[in-house]
Amino acid sequence: MDLQFEIGDAQRPRGHAILYFRVDTEPDHVYGTYIITLPISADLTKYVPPFLAAHLGSAGSGPLANFSAFAMPPMSELVEGGYEQLVRLANVRNDDLVYGGSMFSYDLARMMESVAQAVQEYADSWFRTSGEEGVSTLPAEDAAIPLGGSSHLAGAVDADEGDSLGVNEVLWSFMSEGDRLAEMGRLLGRLRFAQEGNDAAAIADIIAEMTALGRHLPDEFGISSLVTAANDTTPNGVQLAQLYLDRCYRLSSGDTEQVRRIDEAIRNLQRRG
Repeated sequence: MDLQFEIGDAQRPRGHAILYFRVDTEPDHVYGTYIITLPISADLTKYVPPFLAAHLGSAGSGPLANFSAFAMPPMSELVEGGYEQLVRLANVRNDDLVYGGSMFSYDLARMMESVAQAVQEYADSWFRTSGEEGVSTLPAEDAAIPLGGSSHLAGAVDADEGDSLGVNEVLWSFMSEGDRLAEMGRLLGRLRFAQEGNDAAAIADIIAEMTALGRHLPDEFGISSLVTAANDTTPNGVQLAQLYLDRCYRLSSGDTEQVRRIDEAIRNLQRRG
């Protein structure tokens, strides 16, 4: 595979990259994933049961024995916002933006294989460079390509637009709506655990994550109301948060009748509160 660096330098990769593919039959769509190379490689066989470790890696070999780079998601996903979104994210986060080529979106096995090949090629380049020169990056102003217009390289972007989107925001941008809601439910569970332990720092971090994730969901989902209810540890707050989350799922599935019933239940709870 011949990776094409559209942002960044193939001779000096940053160690983290947005990888994308195109599909000939879907000219307006791009499929993307996120490559991360770890500065410290790990032997993950130490963290799995012995009977699995024998199959997953031993004597320095196997898929988990020298874990140093990966892609998440492991198969490229349709990116909402298309190429312009990838350019914006790469510029804001100072990521490499790498083109992996064209493929068929329905050939799942081939898509996973292509991502795995790209991870290996990118990681080889990174570790070769870091081994010779230490960590090397390009200044953002030398590498960023602008947004706008019909060309990939037309227009301009302000790199200060989003100071700290973070890896999670990149991953969320690749997720389906259902996956984002599942992630919101997971965060809600973590929040309840932190609240039970009176962990103020964790509570603040999770609330910030939920708020950021909410920006990737439609306004009609009312994520701000969900977050407000989630931050309320009273029985009413707990119940309201769950109702708001259920409402999101029903809206996503188009179940308007259940949404109407949930809205009525929310109003009744709020009147009692």
